[in-house]
Amino acid sequence: MSTNYDLITKEYQASKMLPWRIKAEAYTFFKLLGNLNGLEVLDLACGEGFYTRQIKLHGAASVTGVDISAGMIHLAQEIEAKNPLGLEYHIHDAMSMDLNKKFDIVCASYLLNYAQTADDLARMARVIAHHLKPGGRFVTVNSNPDFPFPVDSMFHYGFTREDKGVEEGNEIIFSFFKPDGSHIEVINYHLHKSTHDKALTQEGLSHVQWHPLEISPEGIEEHGDEYWANIKRCQPVIGITAMKA
Repeated sequence: MSTNYDLITKEYQASKMLPWRIKAEAYTFFKLLGNLNGLEVLDLACGEGFYTRQIKLHGAASVTGVDISAGMIHLAQEIEAKNPLGLEYHIHDAMSMDLNKKFDIVCASYLLNYAQTADDLARMARVIAHHLKPGGRFVTVNSNPDFPFPVDSMFHYGFTREDKGVEEGNEIIFSFFKPDGSHIEVINYHLHKSTHDKALTQEGLSHVQWHPLEISPEGIEEHGDEYWANIKRCQPVIGITAMKA
């Protein structure tokens, strides 16, 4: 069962304001992206453009956002119309799209974890490699395939993660909670790290590396080390980088 983001656009947008997503996820993501000045960037699985906008504000020359959800892209375009940054948004499937353009960086926040099979993952990797210039980089944050912790271990941070098993294709259910106790669910799928490594390298990407979540200095100052101890120990989310040879 896949997640229909058209039905939860506003709720998922709100979930990105949780402290861990700003002080850990976003901090790690932009640390891995590095200097964006003057670069052309493709943001896959862009949703409502949360990171697409930030990438442009971090100095990218151009940013193109792509998502399979028409509802998410519609919301992104509404925001762009109100506060123009020169961003482009398109509705496409990241397993089969071709924009007929190459980019310095292809990035994604939570794309690969929607692949249910090794073949799905290979198709995503093929699209990523196809859209990169030689020497271009792929940067993503992704659900961590190695997460042997209880469902409620992340509840302190406003979400839970339930892994239905460790077989390839098993569901991973993220539940994001609102202050009133209600929540939305997002379905990811489990594929081993070795399956990711193989898919990316076979499609022409090299130097595949996995990076743990890091906490921003502001996050530590605001909440203290103890607040972040569990997320640093459990690592529910992880970064991945690779390069096109």
